[in-house]
Amino acid sequence: MKATSPIPVFALSIAFLAALVFLVRFLVESDPAPLKGPSRPISAQSEDRGKSEASRALPLPPKRDSDEFPDFPDLAEELLVQSLAGSEILRDLTLGFSSRQKMNLFLAGAEKNGIRVLGSIPELASVRVRFRDVSKGLRYMDAPEWKGEVSPQYNYPVHQPQLPRAESLEGEKGFADGAPDWLGASEDRADWGKGIKVAVLDSGVDLSHPALQGTDLKELSLLEGEPPAPGHGTAVASIIAGKSEGLKGLAPAASILSIRVLNEKGEGDSFTVAQGIVHAVDQGADVINLSLGGESSSALLEHAVGYAKSKGVAIVAAVGNEGTRGVAFPARYEGVIGVTSIDAKGSASAFSNYGEGVDLAAPGVDVYSAWEEEGIVSFSGTSTASAFVAGALAAEFSKNPTLPREQVVDLLYEFANESEKPGFDEFTGHGVLNVGRVDNRFDPYVADAAIVGYYFDPAQLREESVPFLVSVQNQGTLWLKNVELEVDLMGKTRKFMLSDLNPGEVKSERLFLESGPGKEGVRIQSRLRVLEREDAKPVNNVRASTITLPSK
Repeated sequence: MKATSPIPVFALSIAFLAALVFLVRFLVESDPAPLKGPSRPISAQSEDRGKSEASRALPLPPKRDSDEFPDFPDLAEELLVQSLAGSEILRDLTLGFSSRQKMNLFLAGAEKNGIRVLGSIPELASVRVRFRDVSKGLRYMDAPEWKGEVSPQYNYPVHQPQLPRAESLEGEKGFADGAPDWLGASEDRADWGKGIKVAVLDSGVDLSHPALQGTDLKELSLLEGEPPAPGHGTAVASIIAGKSEGLKGLAPAASILSIRVLNEKGEGDSFTVAQGIVHAVDQGADVINLSLGGESSSALLEHAVGYAKSKGVAIVAAVGNEGTRGVAFPARYEGVIGVTSIDAKGSASAFSNYGEGVDLAAPGVDVYSAWEEEGIVSFSGTSTASAFVAGALAAEFSKNPTLPREQVVDLLYEFANESEKPGFDEFTGHGVLNVGRVDNRFDPYVADAAIVGYYFDPAQLREESVPFLVSVQNQGTLWLKNVELEVDLMGKTRKFMLSDLNPGEVKSERLFLESGPGKEGVRIQSRLRVLEREDAKPVNNVRASTITLPSK
């Protein structure tokens, strides 16, 4: 289950607001402790990078003359207002109301009571505010009409995922211009995505890029006075709906609605992203791509996700590129498809975040894509992977117009390829996106067995003889009677016969790798052969990897 946090409605008193301010200040100003949990499988070659734990003393309230607060005879309230007057938290706060009527009532009196309204989202009964006069604002918010009617929250930051560290890309195989073929997409896909609108919430899209010429592309900005920085958004848009040779997206006929919610540094906030989601829904988007995220959960942003879901709009989001446990928000929310990255070997990328909220994996290493000013780049990260899933959804929505949207999403899950660890897992979720398997599901004569990887349980890596799994999946539509598997390991060849593989089924064989000095960099090579059938995709019948176990 993904994270859920229904928006509570609190009685907003002075004491409550004070507690909120100091709590959030503490959380914002203190570095989080390292996130703990099992590390990645060894095949992912990842290192957790938790931040060091630190704490900071809260600042003392500024000194003020007592006669500045004639309406607060109580000393505690006087000190409270003095402390809050310089708070950064009150410079950017979101307020969620129990109803739009209550929100409008608040708006009518906010400005004259020292509260500047920075924005509003009527559909979510929410506003963004700044306290200009703390004493007047607190008196206004402490009035009886607001008790039990409003929920305050800090306007949390969001940003584009950081670029993967160079060392996290070592040993990963890139896709170049081959990702669509790797996903099984037909070369003849000019009509894929027809009639489907994909909203790209980012820092802008270069509307004049040759890869997007002929694309129905519109843009609006929710950032006043901010210059665009369309490189990242252009790359995302080209993966979804590019039309040029070599940069053809998965849904070239889809229309793109670019909504600028991030500044030129790729930074933004939860209120603006929530506002962008509502705009996208109200302007007819079928899919929303969010190649962005933050470390903190925002009730307002989750509320916006629920709004989109209630309108039948699919949301796809990147899980983050820090390589640590802890999926970014909003990818972690229920109702959002959280997407991680894999390389061209089908292995989970070392830079991808993992844990609760990972739903699907897609290509995310060295993918050729468009960039601003007619540029072409090698694009890596979960932003890349998210764009592929958004494009696949647009394509499948257009090809399956009578299916409920949730069933189309389930098709991507059902026909995903296994990746290393059998079953649903925290590294790749349901598995690896495979557009070809979705499209061939009605062809009853596809024979396709595949070696999907080697899995080492992190809890057993320190043993003298380390067990691991070699897994084979039936990725076709035909029942396979017999599949022969050979594994070359430490100078010996082991043979196995895997029988009765139903479509989609995974079977594994357990082997052991000796650890210790002189046994570093062990090569494992596997081959399989489908007996009595011709394999439709023999390229996935061979797999070779070099494994180095951690030292004891």
